[in-house]
Amino acid sequence: MARKKKCPEEVSEKWAIPYADFLTLLLCLFIALFAMAQAGKQAALEYAQAFAKAFGMRLVPFQETLPKQILPEPVLKRAEPTERGRRLQRQLQELQEMLKGMGLEGEFKIAYEAIGIRLILQEKLLFESGRADIKSEMRPVLDKLYEIIKDLPNPVEVEGHTDSIPISTERFPSNWELSTARASAIVRYFIAKGINPERLKASGYADTRPIAPNTTPEGRAQNRRVEIVILNIRGSELTQPQP
Repeated sequence: MARKKKCPEEVSEKWAIPYADFLTLLLCLFIALFAMAQAGKQAALEYAQAFAKAFGMRLVPFQETLPKQILPEPVLKRAEPTERGRRLQRQLQELQEMLKGMGLEGEFKIAYEAIGIRLILQEKLLFESGRADIKSEMRPVLDKLYEIIKDLPNPVEVEGHTDSIPISTERFPSNWELSTARASAIVRYFIAKGINPERLKASGYADTRPIAPNTTPEGRAQNRRVEIVILNIRGSELTQPQP
C-alpha cells in the first residue's frame, strides 16, 4: 500500500504585521520631518521639544552650551596724552572738525589709553554695508591720518570689528573674513602711501569685542567699526597713565 504524501507546512505570514507597523512609523517620521522643514524655525523648535519631552529628554539651545564670552574683555586703562601726544591731539582734532563740516560728526572718536592713542572710525565713514572696499570719497580721511602718522616711529595696529548679525557671501563667508578684509584694506592703503609695512599690523575680531549692545540698531552701528591704534614705544610715548 502506497504511503500518503505529507502536505507542505503552511508558510507563516506573522512577520507582515510588525513589518507593516515599521513602515507606518517610518512614513509618519518622514511626514513629520517634512512638516517641520516647511513650518519654519520656530515650529521646528517646538516639534523638537515635543520629541525630546516624549523621550524624557531636555532640549538645550545651542547658545546655552557655549561660554557666555569667548574672549575676556580687554582692560583698557585710561591715560592722558604726553607732550608729543598733545601735538598729535591737535592734528586729530582738526580731522574731527573736517568731518563735522562733512556732516559726519560722531563717526570718528579718539581714546587715550595706556597702550597709546586709539582712533575709532565707524563703518559709515569708510565702507558700504557688507563690503571692504574703501569709499573713494572718504580717501581724504585716510590721507589726513597718513599725514599724521607717517613720520612717527610708533607701530600702528588696525583692527576690524563687526556687529553680531551673520554675513554669508561668496567673498565673506563670515564676519571674521569681513572684519579682517577691512583692516587689511586700510593697511594696504597706508603701505601704498609709503608707510613701512613693518610698522603695520591688521587684525579682524568679527563681533567678539563689542563696545555697545547688539540688541539695538544703534548699538550694532557702533560695533561696526575700524580702530587704528598708534602704540607707545620707549622714547616715543604718546600717552601716560593717569595718576
